[in-house]
Amino acid sequence: MSDTVVISAERFETLKNALPAITREHLTRIYGISETTWTKLRRGEPIKRNTWERMQARLARVSCGA
Repeated sequence: MSDTVVISAERFETLKNALPAITREHLTRIYGISETTWTKLRRGEPIKRNTWERMQARLARVSCGA
């Protein structure tokens, strides 16, 4: 099984608050994830570590205005 990560409810709220709206377009543009991955995060289910790392990198780029 691949390496996975589960994020805390507090971290999920931070991610949610960074979105202008919870839509497929924003999930893709901001985090580079699907609605399925977002649902897993919301439910507290594991996601692949490389997906989590990609999300963090994309959020950092968007936050910097890149």
